[in-house]
Amino acid sequence: MEETKTIGKDYTLMELARFCLPTIVNETFISLLYTIDDGLFISRYIGPNALAAFSILLPVFMLHGAISSLFGGVSMLASYKMGEKKIREAESDFTCIVLFMLVLGVFVGAVERIFIRQLLKILGCTELIYPHAEAFLKVGALYTPLTLVSNTFMRFYVPAGKPKMQLFSSVVNVSLNVFLDWYFVAYLKVGMVGTAYANMIAVIVMIIIALIFFSGRHCELGFARPQSRLVPLIKESSKYGISSFLSNLSVGLGTIVSNYAVLHWGSEQYLAAYSIVNNIQFVFIGSFFGLLGTTGPLISYAFGEKNREKLNRLFRQVVILLAMLSGAIIILFVVFGPMIAELYISESARDSKDLINLGMRIAPYSFVFFGYNVAARMTFSALGNHRASAILTFLSEVFFSNLFVVMLPMLFTIKGIWFSFLITNIVMFAATLYFVYRNRDNYGYGKSGKALMIK
Repeated sequence: MEETKTIGKDYTLMELARFCLPTIVNETFISLLYTIDDGLFISRYIGPNALAAFSILLPVFMLHGAISSLFGGVSMLASYKMGEKKIREAESDFTCIVLFMLVLGVFVGAVERIFIRQLLKILGCTELIYPHAEAFLKVGALYTPLTLVSNTFMRFYVPAGKPKMQLFSSVVNVSLNVFLDWYFVAYLKVGMVGTAYANMIAVIVMIIIALIFFSGRHCELGFARPQSRLVPLIKESSKYGISSFLSNLSVGLGTIVSNYAVLHWGSEQYLAAYSIVNNIQFVFIGSFFGLLGTTGPLISYAFGEKNREKLNRLFRQVVILLAMLSGAIIILFVVFGPMIAELYISESARDSKDLINLGMRIAPYSFVFFGYNVAARMTFSALGNHRASAILTFLSEVFFSNLFVVMLPMLFTIKGIWFSFLITNIVMFAATLYFVYRNRDNYGYGKSGKALMIK
């Protein structure tokens, strides 16, 4: 395999923007298509209770994401080793973690299938929601191993030098999902089971694409004999993935808390409206993860090189790109957000329209702070400062988010829950600035020019 240095290249601002663009487009527009998919088929053809069931199941999806993030930290570790010119070792780590995720997925899926009733009860399913959630999860648990493996492959396209493959794979995935949802849900009218079948087939196709790509000769990181020792590899990679793990796990926990709060102070109708606004909001903030998920391996590579000048340049470029992206997201949300919301509002959900509009008016203000909060966590993780990353993640995703979700409805009735995400990000922005200032001399971006953790 030819050794190249896509993630080790010195990028100008515009070159970096072009390199990140496929992943930004992937995270934004693929999420958009998923949202349209849900709006067209689940909400319209099955009903608002089915959409609420999808929200109830979000913690399960986030658990899968959390597991993928924790052990997918090998992608950052591999980038670091590539910066140290240890290409074969990085490939061995990659192959080893893919096999491990397959085995782990079998175990997780079996637990979900065996304890399905207990799991849905913990998630807060009501009698109206339960049949839809159970129908989906019975099938969903069967392809959990494939989901974990597919998520792992997606994390390695950037270290392999082909972020465009993320976009290609996701376009194929979503296109299949849309067609198959139409076929199973709208045409055959089999309900939530059809949505699960559509997801399963799409994930299988994504894995086939990944196997072909990583077995080829034109990627910078591919399969190799898994010579890595599993336990040390998991331990080391978990340090890189702990921030994203906590973030995904905490979003799942926060969803359970918010679902309980909404159902306590409101109703299934309010939960459906809250789910719709959250879905649309996450479409737009997904672009932040696209940008930062691409720059993370570049930062890890530069850190592995001990190249302070390149790191400083990357820091400045990320700050500028975040400012540009935040402005673009706010404009796009204001213009297109209400149009997306209309897709969800079937005749049976017209009573939720005022609730949805209220949430849509509040949501854009969070984007001003959210991108920089996530950037600090992911950058600290890429630099190996796992303690700072984990603390910021815990404060944001566990402590403040759940605190405000519970407290604001108690103080201002159920409408207060719409402000929880905004207030959490304002408070976290102050905490983020503090951590950035405290670490100014560790990586050389402070006035002193010191770079203690690099030297």
